[in-house]
Amino acid sequence: MCGRFTLTIHQFESVVEALEATIEAALLESYRPRFNIAPGNEHWMVRSEEGRRCIVPARWGLVPRWAKDPSVGYKMINARAETLAERPAYRDAFLKRRCVLPADGFYEWHGDKGQRRPIWFHRPDRPLLLMAGLYEGWQDPDSGECRTTFTIITTAASPPVAAIHPRMPALLNRESIDEWLQGDRPGELLQPAPPGTLIGRPASRRVNSPANDDPACLEADDDEAEPTGQLSLL
Repeated sequence: MCGRFTLTIHQFESVVEALEATIEAALLESYRPRFNIAPGNEHWMVRSEEGRRCIVPARWGLVPRWAKDPSVGYKMINARAETLAERPAYRDAFLKRRCVLPADGFYEWHGDKGQRRPIWFHRPDRPLLLMAGLYEGWQDPDSGECRTTFTIITTAASPPVAAIHPRMPALLNRESIDEWLQGDRPGELLQPAPPGTLIGRPASRRVNSPANDDPACLEADDDEAEPTGQLSLL
C-alpha cells in the first residue's frame, strides 16, 4: 500500500538530470516541492516516447480507458505486482504503458485505530526513490477532455516497512529504468527492496489531511514515541 508520498527536492532540474530525461520548459517552471501527495493529485511520471525518457504530468489514480466514471481512479491508486498480468484493469497497461514515478519518500501509518501516526520512509542518504507505475489515457465522454492517470505498483514489504505494513511501492534502480519502460520481461524487476534500503522516522499527523502540504508535514509531533518492531529511526 502507498497512500501518500513526497517529492521535496527544490531544484527539479536535478531530478530531470538524474533521470536522464527531457521535459518541456513550461512544465519545468510549474514544479514545486510536495510534502503530502495524495490520491487525485497531479504528479510527474517518466515514460518512453520514441526511445527517449520524457517527464510529463499525470493524475494519481488509474482510470481505465473503458471506465465511464473517472472516480474509479480513487480505487486504483495501487496495483499489486503479483497480479498485473491477470487483472483486466492493469493487463494492457502492464504490457504497453509502464512508467517511473520519482519520489523521495512515502508514508505509512502505525498505531491503534483513532491514534494512527505517519512514518516517513526514505533512503538513508535521501536520493530519489524510483517507484514503478502504470499509466493510462482516458477521455471524458461528455467534455472530450483527455487525462493521463497512473497507479503505483506495490510488492511485499521488506524491513523496516514490514514492521508496520505488509506492502510497499516496488522500487527500481537507475540501471533498470529503460528495461522497465521498454523491456520484454518487466515483471522480473518487481521484487521487494533489499532490507536496509529504507529507514523511517515519525512525521506529523498533519499528513492525515491532504490539505496540508508543507515542510511541517515531515516534523514529528511533540508527543511522538518511537514505534515498536523493527523500524529504524533517524
